[in-house]
Amino acid sequence: MRHYSPTSLYELTSPHGRWFIKKINQSATLYTTNLGSRLRFIAKDVNNLTVNVLDNRNPLSPSQIYAWRIDGNQWHRELASHRSWQVKCGPATHLIEIITAGNTDLDRVWNGNEGFAITSVDISQGELTCASPVPVIDFIGDSITAGCWVAGRNASTDYRPESNYAGTAVDLLHVTDVRIAYSAGGVLRQATGGVPTANHFLTNLDATTPWQVNTPDLVVINLGVNDRRFSLAQFNASYDQFLSLVTNLFPSTPILPMIPFSQTFAESIRSLTKKHTLPLIETRGWCSSFTDGLHPDQSGATESGYRLAEKLSNWLK
Repeated sequence: MRHYSPTSLYELTSPHGRWFIKKINQSATLYTTNLGSRLRFIAKDVNNLTVNVLDNRNPLSPSQIYAWRIDGNQWHRELASHRSWQVKCGPATHLIEIITAGNTDLDRVWNGNEGFAITSVDISQGELTCASPVPVIDFIGDSITAGCWVAGRNASTDYRPESNYAGTAVDLLHVTDVRIAYSAGGVLRQATGGVPTANHFLTNLDATTPWQVNTPDLVVINLGVNDRRFSLAQFNASYDQFLSLVTNLFPSTPILPMIPFSQTFAESIRSLTKKHTLPLIETRGWCSSFTDGLHPDQSGATESGYRLAEKLSNWLK
């Protein structure tokens, strides 16, 4: 039996994304506050792989959920309340991906230690190694980008970061991603789970941990829907400042703001994107099927993911 600790897993996984080492109840965990955070590694001659996690939900919440797949095939979903699950790999070499796939707005991810926490991965034989590097896309957004409400109206259970519009585009482009998105968040509105506004959640991993910004191949921004309760003047000022922040953090990376699927603040986003001389992704007519009139359902997520992949492919050549 070989045991991979949180530190070993962190060193094994590239890009690190939004994972970091956090102590919970005096024990180290591999921790993230983001839905859609992904681990990628190679399993070589590993028959059985066991993933061990904390049941880290808010007491009033349903179980958090993880998803995993082998070699880009079908995703399998697992309840964190079971605390562990097995992946039967078989002989030879396989790409293993694990993604944080479900939580709720009640989970105090930012300042309450209720994010996703992996305690170890154990293998019966063989070894785990780093996966070959592929292009990386950073997605900055809200619940639509995080993958909420894709399969229905049940929190956690019906979230699908692995197959929402961002997950769909990632698969089509044969790349990986770093998801920086929180439910209800915006440039003016604080997100749920104690998460602050986008200018703060972009630069921090939780209330006490700054993020060491990565070096992606592309940055995609999909924000604005949750700011609709604020005035146009307030939004213009805050979105302008946010674009300045992003361009300063990623000075050599193409940055592509999107018009929200709902077309919220579309004219403002067009104008401010032009001011910052950034390319704009127009989305009118991209998504025709929704769970609740705002969040794309699986059909709408797949449709918009294909449209996005087509646009992003021009920037990855």
